[in-house]
Amino acid sequence: MSDDGLPEAAWAYLRALDAELSDVPSGTAEEIVADVRAHIADALDSGRSADEVLAGLGAAPDVARQAREELGLPDQDRPERVGRTLSLVASAVGVLIAVCVSFLLPSTVPVEPIQADAGEQGVLGRLGPGIALLTLLPALVAAAPLVAPARVRAGSRLAGAIALTMFACAAGETGLYYFPLALVAWAAALVPWAVRRGAGGRWWHVLAGGIVAMPGVLVAVASAGGSVGVGWVGAALWIAGPVAAGALCAYGFRAGYAVTALAGALVMILAMAERGFLFAAFWLFGGLYLALGAAGYAAARPADGDPATAWAADGDPTSPPVDGDPAGAPGAPARPRPEPATEADPEAVAPAG
Repeated sequence: MSDDGLPEAAWAYLRALDAELSDVPSGTAEEIVADVRAHIADALDSGRSADEVLAGLGAAPDVARQAREELGLPDQDRPERVGRTLSLVASAVGVLIAVCVSFLLPSTVPVEPIQADAGEQGVLGRLGPGIALLTLLPALVAAAPLVAPARVRAGSRLAGAIALTMFACAAGETGLYYFPLALVAWAAALVPWAVRRGAGGRWWHVLAGGIVAMPGVLVAVASAGGSVGVGWVGAALWIAGPVAAGALCAYGFRAGYAVTALAGALVMILAMAERGFLFAAFWLFGGLYLALGAAGYAAARPADGDPATAWAADGDPTSPPVDGDPAGAPGAPARPRPEPATEADPEAVAPAG
């Protein structure tokens, strides 16, 4: 039986296996899934039913675990690792925001001024360290999933994201500062769920790249129309920078997401240090960049020589072959098998029952 004639149950199994191998370098994961796919096709050709073949292979997590053991890779629950990474990022963002609010944000609480310029003091200067420590509560909410029991960890991330969003919406001017934290908290709640189900892929990279590149495109259009004047430094910073980072994200390069996250954090810090008329726009824009970059970097698969294949790009082994493509290499020539896997027989990776 040819690979493109596999039943839907077999394709669902292969997608689940690919998702379980998401933390394995992409080229190695493609080889493992291709071997299992060929094994299923051969077994079906021998007259066995799809249910018998899949039952003989065992659950996708077990096959992935065995493959990791043979390759000498650690057995990791990648969705949980993604969630843990994003929860750490959310906690760091919460601490950064708390520091900004405590030291830099002029307090809007009506208290008797001690000095003539008391209205320009931060929360710490006007209300003391005890009240200022309350600004760390959102960071603690974001960090709670890190210490929560495994069975309630996903629920605690979702509850934390909802609570932080409600706080950001209800706390007036102070709440505006916590919107970036709410965005990262939602990433920590939703991205692990998407990774576990194998969602995303090329469309995610293209969408993320478009969002990242959009500011550069808008500035370029405005500059071409004469409504905005930018010099060479401005063109490199506001046009070439976002467009280059967006292109890297669109092609699945983890470096593109890392640059995006760092750029978002830098924009937030500069917006806080130089508060102006467009402070809110730059603050929220930086928060969006930070959340998007952190989510993409945490979810992207480690590259194996070619970062462009970081997260099931053209060479996705779970996609049915298109006309004219070899069954084992959809969309691109197959890579040589890495050395640890050269001696592995398909039945050793996925033993038949």
